[in-house]
Amino acid sequence: MSGVKNKSLNHQSTEWLRRHLKDPYVKQSQKDNYRSRAAYKLTEINKKFNIFTNVKSALDLGAAPGSWSQVMVNELKSPIKIVAIDLLDVEAIPGVEIYKGDFTSKKFSNHLKEIDPFDLIVSDISPNMTGHRQTDFLRSMEMLEEAFALTDCYLNKGGHFIAKYFRRGDLGQLLVNAKKKFTKVSSFKPNASRKNSSEIYLVCYQKK
Repeated sequence: MSGVKNKSLNHQSTEWLRRHLKDPYVKQSQKDNYRSRAAYKLTEINKKFNIFTNVKSALDLGAAPGSWSQVMVNELKSPIKIVAIDLLDVEAIPGVEIYKGDFTSKKFSNHLKEIDPFDLIVSDISPNMTGHRQTDFLRSMEMLEEAFALTDCYLNKGGHFIAKYFRRGDLGQLLVNAKKKFTKVSSFKPNASRKNSSEIYLVCYQKK
């Protein structure tokens, strides 16, 4: 049985690699020197919602490999301040302060208290998936709630919050709170998101 299973896994890996290499967003990211195709998800969100207008500072949660920070460096008008954090290593990006660690940790919270609030908070975090629909939804919701909580103290009035979640359940109270706190709240799936992915982005526009 193990031999059959290994053949199946090898076939799946080969198919994924084939689709990946043919992906137009992957090819474009290589031309544009972005670290991943995810860069175009953020550019699409900005094109639709104009989230970069008047933004002078941004916090990038779950930043690895760094493509969203790269987009913001390229798109935001200087002078800008970008802080990025991830559990994984992120290679240096000129103009970005990069931290390795947990954005929910007390250490990082203490650092945020020492600097000015941001005009934009973005999160492209994906929790480790188990394949169990409800478990994965709850994990993604936990990350979304933790990220959204940062908007209380670390997002300026008029600022925006963008975060990935997975369309496998109801956002419930978080959506109620978001509509109270922001002028406009939308869900958006960029074309750059793979068609078979349930990922979607919560776009909270202009903190009241």
